[in-house]
Amino acid sequence: MTILTVALKYLRGRLVASALTSLAVALGVSLVIACVLLSRGIQQGFIEGTTDYSLLVGAKGSPTQLVLNIVFRMDAPTPNISASLYRQLRDDPRVEVAVPVAMGDAYQGYRYVATTGSYFAAFPWRRKTFAISEGRFFRDDPPEQPAYEAVLGADAARRTGLRVGDRFHEGEEMAEYPLTVVGILRPTNSADDRAIFFSLASYWQMNEISREMKVKPLTAVLVRAKRMSDLPGLHRGFNVTADTQAVFPSAVLLNIFNVLSLVDEVVAIILAIVGLVVVLYLFVSMYSATLERQREIATMRALGARRATILGIVLLESCAMAVIGGALGIAGGHGVAYLGAAVLAGRGGPVANLFVVSALEPVVFASAVVLGALAGLLPAVLAYRTEVAENLAPLS
Repeated sequence: MTILTVALKYLRGRLVASALTSLAVALGVSLVIACVLLSRGIQQGFIEGTTDYSLLVGAKGSPTQLVLNIVFRMDAPTPNISASLYRQLRDDPRVEVAVPVAMGDAYQGYRYVATTGSYFAAFPWRRKTFAISEGRFFRDDPPEQPAYEAVLGADAARRTGLRVGDRFHEGEEMAEYPLTVVGILRPTNSADDRAIFFSLASYWQMNEISREMKVKPLTAVLVRAKRMSDLPGLHRGFNVTADTQAVFPSAVLLNIFNVLSLVDEVVAIILAIVGLVVVLYLFVSMYSATLERQREIATMRALGARRATILGIVLLESCAMAVIGGALGIAGGHGVAYLGAAVLAGRGGPVANLFVVSALEPVVFASAVVLGALAGLLPAVLAYRTEVAENLAPLS
């Protein structure tokens, strides 16, 4: 009989205790895996979701609020700016592309985004490409003739159940201005998957306030400069005015990452405490088992088992529970991360690449096994030092 066979026999002999110990290890490992995957996925989601435009022009207010709302659809819109500002940027010789955006209400939680066809244009410098899976893009209507045509992001179409040709509106007050689905976008793995797009003319006619205004409102303008050297001048020119601000989305993204790094540090401390608790639980479990088996260990010694053999059996038993818990924890961690990502996605949070296999899984698994061996080391030494005569003495 090998020492591995004996170790597995001991595990089966304490099936409930062994299962609970392995479960404790699995919970600790799954928590580590899930936290790391979600943290990495959120950061990657912000990176992939960020705009290809170098400048964002909107009303005075919080730069972070402007970027989160326009780029990630995650915050309340900033105050409106005039559409004349868009025309000014469009005609500026320093600007290659200017795209107007007006943020509206929502349908079943999916944000209305009014813009022009240039929002979906396939410029050579764009990383993100828009393609239609069903139907077509909406037409750029003249302001006096809105067609109320809508294009749905992939997630918005899937979750609302709307198909090409369906008409919809949010609330009885909007029944007079129903939108018609004319197209559904292919997935872009960005916030655009959760948006409902239509023309500015439709937006201005649907909005009671803008309908009465001679100068039509926008929320922001996405700007791409012809040369990088033009950006400082554009940025400074709109920030010195009392009503507008120009924001570098990349700078705001850096601030967001700085905040996330602080969160990561707090999570790392919590995970370290969880790991310590799991190791102590495994140690207590193995220590109790060793105390209970002292007479049995003494019998094995009397029958010829060497001290090193006893040491190996206890260490193998501890490592076996760590191996089982580590394997279950990795699978469970991916499952928890998937559920967490689904919740975040439903709330508009950017999460990406959760299931990319990396060095994380083998490192965490190996760490769990090493900690399992360390937790079993003292009980193994205790078993190693078990005295035969003392523990084989009559019980009464």
